[in-house]
Amino acid sequence: MPTRRTIIAGTFAAAVAGLARPVLAQGNSLDDPRYAAFAAARRNAWSALGPVDDDVIGYLVSPEFQGAPAWPTTRQSYLVARPKGSTLIASDGLSDLFTGTDSAEPGFGCEVFIECPDLAGAAFEAVKRSWQFQLIENFARNVADMGGINGVLERYGVISMELPAPESTPERWVTARGSVGALVGIEVPDRPARCTLAPGVAIRLVALTLLLPDETEYVIKGGKAARGELAAILFATGTGLASPANRRSVLA
Repeated sequence: MPTRRTIIAGTFAAAVAGLARPVLAQGNSLDDPRYAAFAAARRNAWSALGPVDDDVIGYLVSPEFQGAPAWPTTRQSYLVARPKGSTLIASDGLSDLFTGTDSAEPGFGCEVFIECPDLAGAAFEAVKRSWQFQLIENFARNVADMGGINGVLERYGVISMELPAPESTPERWVTARGSVGALVGIEVPDRPARCTLAPGVAIRLVALTLLLPDETEYVIKGGKAARGELAAILFATGTGLASPANRRSVLA
């Protein structure tokens, strides 16, 4: 079986400042077999959709040492999965055990992902350099900064947010504020919304679905009802939780 390598991300995408996690003298350490078991369970979940690249997107220096929010361990990385006709980029580590603590909880209780049909067949390096990767990277950092997102999703259902637009984002996706809007937490039957890491230990798999500027403004004005309406239309039109770069607005 090929050895998996960690590929270094070229840029840090609009990181938000976070406080470093205190390190205690005793507690979970990376040699605990649960870390490997959790990682294998996540990889298996994505593998059920299609091949997962052996390489992972990671960092030479952990982003938390550059001022970005801390993850449960200093390891922050992303998997690239290849469903038929698509590419999926998923965080890999938000649900690790917190090192330096005795907590048995799976980190922030979730991993986040974006699905990009237009990246189907793209080389790993192209995925790593894509504006879509920079958006999911930024979203993952926001989730870490918030201490997780599960409670918000349980309370409100599908939510919306705006992220700073990476420099290479196509202009048609960028709002007048220089952001890209998104729905968070859409669930569809053919994509997993949960992953069991171990008996009695399950996490959410949270989708980031990009919105065009007019859709973003519609959600801002319409709130919960508009979010639900857009999610339903995206599902009905076959887009679902994916983010095709060339799709038309569902409001047109």
